[in-house]
Amino acid sequence: MKTDLLKKHIFDTVKEWQMKIGYQKGNMCLYYPSASLITLLGLNGNTTDAELTDALNAFGKAVRDQLGPISVTHEGDRYCVSIPEEGCDYIAKNIPDPEFLKSFLRVITTKGCSMDMVRGCFSNYAGQHGVGYVEADHSMEGLGHDFYFDKEGIDDYIYCVEADDFGLTYHRFTKEDYEMLQDGDKQ
Repeated sequence: MKTDLLKKHIFDTVKEWQMKIGYQKGNMCLYYPSASLITLLGLNGNTTDAELTDALNAFGKAVRDQLGPISVTHEGDRYCVSIPEEGCDYIAKNIPDPEFLKSFLRVITTKGCSMDMVRGCFSNYAGQHGVGYVEADHSMEGLGHDFYFDKEGIDDYIYCVEADDFGLTYHRFTKEDYEMLQDGDKQ
């Protein structure tokens, strides 16, 4: 079992919410389908619920010094990983705001934001770091416009941006979760 990917995902997700709504004392619940947890923990695809629960308990012990006593519950295929207040506090104080996410959130929350502004945000950041970015229009499949950088380590997420009558919204996925989402749409 690996712990780094799940730990990074938890840190990144809690940090994203702290950046969006501000730091608020309290715990935070993150919900994952079992397939995502299996991937993030580096387990094999035949992992049972009991084995996944055991792996999550071992993960909790491995990250206890930073996140405190996390708790995990599940109902069917959906798992809730509850990060206690001390873990959220640790992330707020010790994990810096990701540079790209700051730029992206500044753009996406701008009144009158457009897809061109999002495109510009990706283009500018890619140019500053000597990489490219990819945009794909999947609005017909209900995923909006997908943006990501073509080199790992810049920002490892795929941003699905949708426009509606209220403006732009986004969802952020790991590449593996995004691929599972696309595979599910094809079935």
